[in-house]
Amino acid sequence: MIAALPMYDFPELREVTDAFWEGLRGHLAAAGLTGIPSALTRPADVYAHWLDPQLLLSQTCGFPLTHELKGKVRYLATPGYEAPGCDGSTYRSFVIVRAVDDIQRGGDLSSRVVAFNGADSQSGCNVLKHYLAGQGIVNGLLRGAIESGAHRKSVALVKAGLADFCAVDCVSWTLLTALAPNEVVGLRILDQTAPAPCLPFITSRALPVEDVASLRTGLSAAFNDDDLAPVREKLLLASLTVLDEATYDVIAEQEMSAKRAGWARVA
Repeated sequence: MIAALPMYDFPELREVTDAFWEGLRGHLAAAGLTGIPSALTRPADVYAHWLDPQLLLSQTCGFPLTHELKGKVRYLATPGYEAPGCDGSTYRSFVIVRAVDDIQRGGDLSSRVVAFNGADSQSGCNVLKHYLAGQGIVNGLLRGAIESGAHRKSVALVKAGLADFCAVDCVSWTLLTALAPNEVVGLRILDQTAPAPCLPFITSRALPVEDVASLRTGLSAAFNDDDLAPVREKLLLASLTVLDEATYDVIAEQEMSAKRAGWARVA
């Protein structure tokens, strides 16, 4: 079996993430699971990893869950985060611009250059299209779009003046400001987007149903373990909720709303 926690695995936090896994795997074993990997995998190809029939536990973005992974993986639970922009099991993205730029509202982003982490990202792309449509900006009026490959890289592009704005999920932004404050100097939050459910934990559909229940039991125990509280605090982990998976349909609704306004793609 394999496991990974790839969504907020900043290099500066890897020891903390590993410590959380060490505690979590103990709770998974206590819940009756066997074959638990001793160490986390850090996959180069996240889709291959998510679709691996040997997947015990991972975390994905909501957009892949509702699109490429739909019906191919099993939803487990949704973590909530202690970060500005989060509310229970939902989160938002912040629209980031340079502090010195004369951009006062979303409508001022017209004719600017956007950086986005990837077309399959809810927080960096899908909800950004939804936001731009809501600001009355017509697709085609942006001066350019750069696919960066990661939120952190999008922020760097804006800071360097190669792009004028980007959308970064509020958890990533909070972690980045704490771990690498020099990377966000000279930047500011212009606005925030509509909310969506936080990034879900998933497992393989090949896993027996009884093991799915054990996974949820182990995850819940780890989120309530006082000994793991300092680790969870560093990772901003605050709560765990098993949602109705249909709650994630808001992501597809945001996508369709943006498409109706002409935003099938960022540019």
